[in-house]
Amino acid sequence: MCLSNVYRASDRELIMELAAQIRQEAGYVTVRDLFGSAKCIPGSVASVDLENNIVLIETQEAPAQQ
Repeated sequence: MCLSNVYRASDRELIMELAAQIRQEAGYVTVRDLFGSAKCIPGSVASVDLENNIVLIETQEAPAQQ
């Protein structure tokens, strides 16, 4: 099983430990852990290091809702 820690690229702040699923859609990255907890972050995947199990997310401000 391959689980990764997900960090914000700019400052390496931990977003989620042991992420099991990562999806990028419509300007958002959704990360889900092994137990199904999810976080939706505005931004894009900047880097995936499978050898060290590290994913970096380039975050952006969420678009204003109308």
